[in-house]
Parts: sequence; C-alpha cells; structure tokens
Amino acid sequence: MFRYRNRLALTILRVKLPPLALYLLLSIPLIIFEEQIDCMPAWCGMVAIPPTLPFLLIEMLALGAIVLWRHAKNVSRITFYFSIFGVFWEILLGGLVGAPSTIIAIFAPYVGVSYAFISILPLTVLVEGKATLGDEKVVLPALPPPPL
Repeated sequence: MFRYRNRLALTILRVKLPPLALYLLLSIPLIIFEEQIDCMPAWCGMVAIPPTLPFLLIEMLALGAIVLWRHAKNVSRITFYFSIFGVFWEILLGGLVGAPSTIIAIFAPYVGVSYAFISILPLTVLVEGKATLGDEKVVLPALPPPPL
C-alpha cells in the first residue's frame, strides 16, 4: 500500500466528497480488515463489525483534525508518530495492558504496523485532498500508465 498510496489517493479523490469525509469513510474498511486479523483468536473475531471500530474511528477523527489544524504535509512522519501513539495506547489502555515486558517487546512492532496500515492511505487522501481544495478549478492529474 505504501508504494501505490499516491495513485490510490488520486483515484479516491475523484469522488466528490470533502477530504475529511473521504478520510473517515476510507478508514472504516481498513479498520475492520485490520481488527479481523487482530481479533482472530478472541471473541471479537467472530463478529462482522469489531467492537473497537468506534474507538479507532474517534482516534482517526482526532488525527485528521490535528492534521488539518497543523497543516501537516509529510504523511510518512504523521503515520510514524501515529504508530508510536498506537503502541503506547495499546500498552496503557488496549490489548497489551498488564502484559509482561517481553510480550510487549514482541508485539509492539506489530501494533505499530497495524496503526500505520489503517492510517497511511486515509492520511494521503486527506493531505492530497486538502491541497486540491485550495483552488476550486484544480483538476486532478490523470493517472500515469502502469509500468509493464
């Protein structure tokens, strides 16, 4: 996803919705997909919509508001900081509460990658959409042909 995120973002931005709405709508299937992987061994893996969806959507909404407020432009840096936040969130309030430090050391990189997965494409859509909203007459560039 990291490699093709700009192409995907330009394609998604062709939908005529505000960038923040696209950001949140795009986050939902990514969160559901990731939580289905995370919750496989637990009871929450048995339901179609994970019970953590509202909490993660609130986190994503707060992240989107911060990005818009701070006029952030570097998606990789934002994703990196959000992944670090996610690791601390899981250690203090989430699934790693009370886990031994060896388990935390094993799972922390995986948790960070999970938070990066659910945030990198929506953040790219938000930042690119914010950039194209500044001028009403901006036309999104055509997608380049795929490499052979």
